[in-house]
Amino acid sequence: MPHRTQAVELARDHFIESGVVSGTVREVVGQSWQRSTLAGVSPELVEPAYAAGLGDSEMHRLVGNVLANAAAQLGDEPVSMIFADASGHVIHRLCTDSALGKRLERVSLAPGFTYAEESVGTNGIGTTLLTRTPTLIVGSEHFTEPLMMFACAGAPVHHPISGALVGVLDLTCAAGVSNGLLLSYARSIAERIEDEILAKVSVSELTLLRDYLAACRHATGPVLALGEEVVMMNRLTQQRLDAADRTALVARTADAVGEGSPLTLVADLPSGTMARLDYRPTSVGTTIVGGVFRIQLREPFRTPRVLGRALAVSLPGVAGTSPEWLRAVTQLRESHRTGTWVVIDGEPGTGKHALARSVHAADSPGRHFRSLDAATAALDPEGWLRTLEEELSPEPGTLLIRHLDRLPAGLVEEVATLLVEHAHLAHSVRGRWVVATRSPAERSGAAEAVEAQIMPCFDRTVVLEPLRHRHEDIRVIIPVLLRALSPHKDLSVSVSAANQLARHPWPRNVVQLRETLAKIVATKRTGTIELADLPPECMAVGRRTLTPLEALERDAITRALDDHNGNKALAAEHLGMSRATIYRKIRGYNIDTRR
Repeated sequence: MPHRTQAVELARDHFIESGVVSGTVREVVGQSWQRSTLAGVSPELVEPAYAAGLGDSEMHRLVGNVLANAAAQLGDEPVSMIFADASGHVIHRLCTDSALGKRLERVSLAPGFTYAEESVGTNGIGTTLLTRTPTLIVGSEHFTEPLMMFACAGAPVHHPISGALVGVLDLTCAAGVSNGLLLSYARSIAERIEDEILAKVSVSELTLLRDYLAACRHATGPVLALGEEVVMMNRLTQQRLDAADRTALVARTADAVGEGSPLTLVADLPSGTMARLDYRPTSVGTTIVGGVFRIQLREPFRTPRVLGRALAVSLPGVAGTSPEWLRAVTQLRESHRTGTWVVIDGEPGTGKHALARSVHAADSPGRHFRSLDAATAALDPEGWLRTLEEELSPEPGTLLIRHLDRLPAGLVEEVATLLVEHAHLAHSVRGRWVVATRSPAERSGAAEAVEAQIMPCFDRTVVLEPLRHRHEDIRVIIPVLLRALSPHKDLSVSVSAANQLARHPWPRNVVQLRETLAKIVATKRTGTIELADLPPECMAVGRRTLTPLEALERDAITRALDDHNGNKALAAEHLGMSRATIYRKIRGYNIDTRR
């Protein structure tokens, strides 16, 4: 078992200075150090993000009972038992040794805080989550200095039926008193948790299994069953759909689980295949425990060559690398190529208009592009209808109808009539494309009428996911926005600043990201944008939407921390808060204090 030797400590110092891992370091540790550096984790500070309200599920209560029984066997040993969920958030911590408990509090190794690698670097919880294998991290093998006083043994806990990762059982003690039994005992407790899960959840999942097998006996196509902790799919699902399509399918079915009535869903899969999913709920008594989906597939009408070309060609003014983005781009370019009328559906600010314009510019340069905003139709209804009729003329080019969901109720029937009249003619003209955008969050009172009368005129809906669901796109969007905002300035973004921006939830999507970069460009003329250059609101990464008052409080705290070089005591005094209050609010708002 590795100990906190001088060689490992020197190797860690050398890595932090040079980025080079020496041969004295175990491979699992060296790789974790490299991941921690890329994630922008500070080697000097431990300040994990905090999320309230976790650990209230039946599964987590079951884990707590197992830990309580195991703690009784440990007695007064100076060892803490910790359980973290699959995202690294600590759910339970049992520690009978008061001295060890105080040390754990100082590094926020407590319920609600996340110990994922991207948050605190190499440790028994986060590294085990990534490697999926029992992992022991001792002393100087930790990436952040405050954790070097501990030894952490993590063992993954898997669901005994589905095999899904439920979380990590971690045993933590002082580095100097750890021994070879620590990891073995962690694995033993993890196995006890898995046995208890099997005993407790078997009734629900056996009921779901019964319904799934009954569906499979009568099915000629793919069948998928989804419960709280289990996913089952028949051989036809695995044969007909690749991994990306199966992942998208499961994500789509999650929208139905918990519904008490049968329903039908439609999903556009990454390969271009369209899936119809007929859902039937499974229940135990009055409790819905999952559901079974019978799936009908409509194969894509494009060739692999077209799909490959669509992904290979970059689009002007927009960017993205996430599967969600590439799927939307592929579907939209295919619709443009075939002249298929399409609706782009997405939250405000996701870039629906920019994407449609970019596809037009890339695939039909030289042809006209017209944009008509349904939100302005109420100002001059007759003039707006006249313009729409003119733009629906069978001339090669693109017509974009923006904010279709905000069309006044009095115009719905007339617009539907115009679209029906011109649909057949427009489809027969090569190079003619009609596309509309709508935002579910902005549905007006006419939404039902639009859905019933106008949506059938469009052959396809393409969903553009919000920015918080495709964080990997943020790093490639930033340079594109900077070039647009400051074409004559030589500005780049540091890795730490880009990582922080990628962690932000961006409730107003790309529009908000652009506004934030515009603030920075207004004061930063050249060079590299660092953490210190980011506005205060970017240093908080909570997913909860704040009230205006909370946002003001968060920004005041961040500015006070900036003004006092991160000194929380001085910042609290400046704001008239106690130290305990400012610590709690820093955690509650997930304020990153690294800068």
